Amino acid sequence: MTTGPAIGLARPVRGVKVHSRQTLGACAPTYRKVELDFEPLPSGVDSSITFACTASPERAPEYEESLAAGVLRELAATDAENPEARRSAPVKARVIVRAMSWHWVDTCETVFVRLGALAVREALCCVAEDREPQLVETRVGLSS
Repeated sequence: MTTGPAIGLARPVRGVKVHSRQTLGACAPTYRKVELDFEPLPSGVDSSITFACTASPERAPEYEESLAAGVLRELAATDAENPEARRSAPVKARVIVRAMSWHWVDTCETVFVRLGALAVREALCCVAEDREPQLVETRVGLSS
């Protein structure tokens, strides 16, 4: 449950990098990398995500949609997958995807949704702790 209206991001956070490593020895499609910038928005403007990058090996609309869903749900504090990780208030930001990498076999939409949420959490930690982004490297599991 969220409380109150969305607050604006206090300052820009550029270069948030999240990376889910491939699960070695398993068939789980968990590989992907993204780099995002987060910008404050003027009052009255809704959160948005822009893809200002070339993806490697090529653009994949289904992965872009999944990344956008994870980012926007986490900004809105409506991610029901992990209620403990949600904040009490939504945050508004303009998100710019600077880099995106995936693999033909070792990537799936679920990983993009979850790492989109991790990128938002890292950006908010940077603002709260007044620091630059740190690489978020993980191995996202596919089970709930």
